Amino acid sequence: MGQVGQVGKPHRGLQISKASDWGYWGYLGPKNWPGICTTGKKQSPIDIVTEDAIRLDLGALKFDRYDFAFSGWITNTGHSVQIDLDGVPVHLSGGSLPSVYVLQQMHFHWSAEHTVDGFRHPLELHFVHYDNQYANFSVAAEHENGVVVIAVLFELSNEENPDLSVILKATNMVSHWVGKTMISIKKELIPYLLLPKDHTTYYRYQGSLTTPGCQESVIWFVMTERLTVSESQVKVFKRVMSGEYALNSTYRPVQDLGDRKVYHRLEGYSGTSSFTSSVVSSILSVILVRLLQSSENF
Repeated sequence: MGQVGQVGKPHRGLQISKASDWGYWGYLGPKNWPGICTTGKKQSPIDIVTEDAIRLDLGALKFDRYDFAFSGWITNTGHSVQIDLDGVPVHLSGGSLPSVYVLQQMHFHWSAEHTVDGFRHPLELHFVHYDNQYANFSVAAEHENGVVVIAVLFELSNEENPDLSVILKATNMVSHWVGKTMISIKKELIPYLLLPKDHTTYYRYQGSLTTPGCQESVIWFVMTERLTVSESQVKVFKRVMSGEYALNSTYRPVQDLGDRKVYHRLEGYSGTSSFTSSVVSSILSVILVRLLQSSENF
């Protein structure tokens, strides 16, 4: 178990919305979110239909300093549990990204926001990054491809995930404190441990932030491999309060994919080689049929 430290004031990286601004149910729920949240054509999350995903090697993601041990702060924002790290910046690149991106914060959704072939997992973690050519996250979110989010899905297990223990201990402590206070964690937050061991495969698509204002400036990477979480650990998140009510769920319903494409990164796989293989296979099949027909004539 890590060291959970003192109560503090909101961190400079913290993004807190008033609990009364929007919510996940009732008249403040997703159907009534304003502006582009309702009118946009590239909204997130989506349902990932695995058979429809375009298989292509977009390159490996590079997680720079993700393996460092950080101090940080955990806060109940009124809509989620958010983690902000102290210390040197954490960078993301590769994966055919146009720039280097800086980790802004991490937060959880329960149940998961993205579904896979219609199935919703119990938990989803978002690593939110912004393009380092911009001054901060707010500016980057207003520009195309200004934001990158790595999404990690969790599947239920009979055993607890030990890498979540520090976060869950702090979550218990802030569950009734919406926005005003936070808990510090000393040198125990290692982002790398919250990523799947297999970084070689992921789904990628163009989308939006999944909370108001839903800016359509996000490149999404949904990791194919999943981590595990126990039912008792999920219940810790479900006890987090927003005002007088517990946040039993914090996910936005899936949005229409429209004409967007979802890419499935597979190492060494290229659309060109796949097409070539298909053509060669077809030619060989024709030759084989003709050979068989010729042999029947003798």
